[in-house]
Amino acid sequence: MNNRLLQVFAKAPIRGFVKTRLITELGEKAATDVYVELLEHTLQVALSGHFKVQIWCAPSQQHEFFQRYAAEEEVSLKDQSNLGLGERMLFALKQGLEEHDEVVLIGADCPVITAEYLTRAFEALGSSDVVLGPAEDGGFVLIACRKMDAKMFDDVRWSSSTVLEQTLDALTKVELSSQLLPVLWDVDTPADVRRWRQR
Repeated sequence: MNNRLLQVFAKAPIRGFVKTRLITELGEKAATDVYVELLEHTLQVALSGHFKVQIWCAPSQQHEFFQRYAAEEEVSLKDQSNLGLGERMLFALKQGLEEHDEVVLIGADCPVITAEYLTRAFEALGSSDVVLGPAEDGGFVLIACRKMDAKMFDDVRWSSSTVLEQTLDALTKVELSSQLLPVLWDVDTPADVRRWRQR
């Protein structure tokens, strides 16, 4: 088995489909442009890390943006289901662990994520079943697994400020050990975009 797999959850850059919380202030085109920039940065980081990479695409891998990566030797494209976020993550992680010892799953909203951070997540799996990269807003920007359980996201209220806390509680209930990486931040609001631009 290839030891390490990096999975990236990504949406096709379709106006009105991505970064909807930015649209009121920025408009659909500018919000989409922000997402494209974030997604391209994330995939550049992913491909610089010497891991096998899966891009989990929504609504379909057939979108021209994703097809640009189809010829990459280290990349495979997968379609996300229409289920809720927790179910989609469970499905992807389960598939990943069927063929790899360790799986890291990230989104495309964190402009400060690095290949070193991803490597640190894989290395932390040497001593924990699950590793989480906390986000400043109470969620997480990364989840890494060497083991998983179908109930590891039970009772997690997605898009709330207690996602990380609830996930840690669920992991404890299913007896999976966990540890946290340093806190990062992601881009959800116009204020986040300004923070990113000021860097």
